[in-house]
Amino acid sequence: MQNEQKTNKTFLRWTIRFALVLVDILIVNFSYYMALVLRFYVNHAFNPRAVPFVPMFYRFAPIYTVCCIIVFAFFKLYHGMWRFAGINDINRIIEACAVTCVIQIAGTLMTVGRMPISYYGLGAVIQFMLITAVRFSYRILRGELARLAKKKNAASVNVMIIGTGETARVFLMQIYSDRDNAAHPVCAIDSHYHEKGIVFNGLPVVGGIEDIPDAAAKYNVQTAIIADSLMSAEQREKTRKICKEIEVGVQDFSGYNQVSSAVGLNQLMSITDGPVQIRYKGKTQDFENGEQAAMALPEGYVVKEISVTGGGLLRVRIDKDLVALNDTSEAWVQSYEKETGEEISFF
Repeated sequence: MQNEQKTNKTFLRWTIRFALVLVDILIVNFSYYMALVLRFYVNHAFNPRAVPFVPMFYRFAPIYTVCCIIVFAFFKLYHGMWRFAGINDINRIIEACAVTCVIQIAGTLMTVGRMPISYYGLGAVIQFMLITAVRFSYRILRGELARLAKKKNAASVNVMIIGTGETARVFLMQIYSDRDNAAHPVCAIDSHYHEKGIVFNGLPVVGGIEDIPDAAAKYNVQTAIIADSLMSAEQREKTRKICKEIEVGVQDFSGYNQVSSAVGLNQLMSITDGPVQIRYKGKTQDFENGEQAAMALPEGYVVKEISVTGGGLLRVRIDKDLVALNDTSEAWVQSYEKETGEEISFF
């Protein structure tokens, strides 16, 4: 069964790659043909000045097509996981399109002759836009379908995101990509600048911490999620106090970015030869090296603070895994579980 599933996934992967190659063949030729059309097509016919350029375009098109496929393959535009497309993928597309633009200019000059400058410029821009659109369309479509599914889900839980930084963005990406997730983000709080009226990742920013009660009433918020690693302890405590007064649940996910970071704490411990000090539940324990400390770490924790003393002592303060600490005593939690038969999960 596993071998069959692996074979099916491999077949699907190569089918998608082959389809992308076919689409790219159409795009790279369509882009520069459209450049000619935009430059010379007037009154439903090509301007007489364009007559020499059209056959030149056709003669160079096969050479350019082959070069583009090779360049795109070199920059791994057929190997990306486009449902997770991000800024690194954009950079690879830019680099690949820049190389193909140089090939278009040098190739035409050496084989068929000089084309208009507008042809090179317009063609390169159109090609980049279409290549990017094709690669990112799957992620965009998937995200929008997930959002629509959440809006139609009667059992979803309206949540307020407290934070408008990188931690909140990563958290929202995870929420939107999971269709089975109960959380339905409806608004955001800017805990630092108290901005109001702007939009953060599709969510209206309704103000600062002081605006939580009004926003909770307006958007029928059932729980607030702290997703800001830069919030001070005083701000967190104030947020919890306000939410408690208006009977809104609070979850703290500021340690979420530790989960998705490139280097985890255990990896850091594995390369730490010096002494390590772990602070957990108010107690401090010293270890000779990182390996000993890693073995003593509890399961399900969040890194709250890391520092190094002048003597080379690595200090790490951890807390319980706040992601798993849903307060099941909240009335809305019990109501949700009763209606759906499922436990609340924000991931």
